[in-house]
Amino acid sequence: MKVLIVYAQAGAGHKKAAEALDAYLKNAHPEISAKVIDILDYTPKFFKLLYSDGYTFLISRLAWLWYILYRLSFLFSKNPLFAYFDYITSQPFIRRLQKEKYEIVLSTHFLANNVISVYKKKHPESPLRLISIITDYNLHPIWIGEGVDVYIVSCDYVENELIRRGIRADKIKDYGIPAHPKFYSTLERKEAALRLGANPAQFTVLIMTGTFGIGPIEEIVKSLAGNLQLLVICGRNRQLYNRLCALRLNLVKVYSLIDNVDELMSVSDVVLTKAGGLTITESLAKGVPMVFFSNIPGLETANAEVIAKYGAGFTTENIEDIKSVIFALRDNRVFYENALRSIKKISSANTLEEISHILLDF
Repeated sequence: MKVLIVYAQAGAGHKKAAEALDAYLKNAHPEISAKVIDILDYTPKFFKLLYSDGYTFLISRLAWLWYILYRLSFLFSKNPLFAYFDYITSQPFIRRLQKEKYEIVLSTHFLANNVISVYKKKHPESPLRLISIITDYNLHPIWIGEGVDVYIVSCDYVENELIRRGIRADKIKDYGIPAHPKFYSTLERKEAALRLGANPAQFTVLIMTGTFGIGPIEEIVKSLAGNLQLLVICGRNRQLYNRLCALRLNLVKVYSLIDNVDELMSVSDVVLTKAGGLTITESLAKGVPMVFFSNIPGLETANAEVIAKYGAGFTTENIEDIKSVIFALRDNRVFYENALRSIKKISSANTLEEISHILLDF
């Protein structure tokens, strides 16, 4: 069986979900021949620049403009002209599909949904199957495509939204968003703390806002330092990393761009983060409550609202809100355990295996 796993490099989450599936399939199901690609590598340079660098620039520099475009996208997302435009600009991708004769495409970005939906309409004889993994905890209608055979969703909220928009229930699987297999494995807190040089007995907050380290992280760290153990990931924000290291604050450990977030989560009691779909999924897999701040308007604010409704996370407006929620989680055991119970209701430990079963059953 030949499976193509397709993402688009617009934020890190789509790629991480694709790579998580690839890592699992290679280890657990070698009989499935899987390949991971970025669909933007098969589009003109201007198109890739618009999707990737344009997205990064807007969310980091012009968040207000991003939000306007996000809201406008609800109006034009189902205009067939946009799907045909995506299809035309992705012809090298279509040629690869035809040449290598993939049987299934697993998509973690809506761009592939648009392209393949048009392709299947133009080639009704094609046996190609399309599985769409919606990598958020809310639903933007741009994910919906006529050519999608199965939708993998994060939670029943997204499932209900799809049904409300006319998608048949038998095409929807509430399996959760895939995280890397290491997030589903058990790592004892003491073992993780030993590796990190942290104190396993100290209430610990992991602070992270994605690759770019955006938001008032320095101010938050200063306001919490001395009362809690803080693990702070700065990502590619080297200036923030240097400033925090220079402060030499007690019980504060500072990291740049790392690949062992699972270890940091294993020793943490709370994750203080923006509400990206994959960060939420990883936190749920590790069973750690979330406190949200500096969310990207639209996409992540909606994610945060859904997770807050489930009781697995908490939205905040300012640093005082952040302190209030974190200290409540530290000092009120009942409050904290309620959050843990909410996490168990929404998280799934079998996401990767359940998705692989769909592939094998096709």
